[in-house]
Amino acid sequence: MLKILTLATATAVALGSSAFAAPRIERVAFAAHGEQIVGDLYLPEDPDPARPRPALVVTGAWMTVKEQMPARYARELADRGFVALTFDFRGWGESGGARRQYEDPSAKVADIEAAVAYLAARPEISKDRIGGLGICASSGYMVTAAAKNAAIKSVALVAPWLHDAEVVEQTYGGKDGIA
Repeated sequence: MLKILTLATATAVALGSSAFAAPRIERVAFAAHGEQIVGDLYLPEDPDPARPRPALVVTGAWMTVKEQMPARYARELADRGFVALTFDFRGWGESGGARRQYEDPSAKVADIEAAVAYLAARPEISKDRIGGLGICASSGYMVTAAAKNAAIKSVALVAPWLHDAEVVEQTYGGKDGIA
C-alpha cells in the first residue's frame, strides 16, 4: 500500500534542527536504459547491513542537479537514520545521455525506477521500506513512478508542481515556446 506524507511532515523532516551526526556521502553509479546515472548516496553515520534501513530516492525541480535542493533534503534524512539517494537525471549534470538538458518526463520516471532498483540491491537497505521524495516539478515524476512501481512504498511531495501539457504550454508561451 502506498503512503503519502503531507507537505508539513516532509518539510519538518528536511528542515528540522540537526541533532545527529553528519552523514557519510558515497558517489554511486547505476544504469537506466543504457545510460550511466551518477548519484550521491547519503548514509547514516552507522550503516549496518545486519540492520537494514528505510531509504528514499530524492529528486528536485526542473533543471536541477543532485548537489542542489535534493542534497539538502537527503542530508537531513540521513541525519535521521534514513538512507537517501540523489542523482542527476540522464542528460543532466554528471549523468550520461547524448541529449543534454532536455526535459523528458518518461525518461525521468524511468530514471527514478532505476534508482529504486539500485537501492533495493544494496545490503543496508530494507527492501520493503523504499520511498520517494519529489520536490517541485519532479513530484509528478515521483508520483508516476510510484503508481507504476510497487517497490516504491511511500511518497512525500514538497511544493509539488503537478503540471500537465496545458499548463506547460501556457508557462512557456505556447507550442513555439515549448519547442
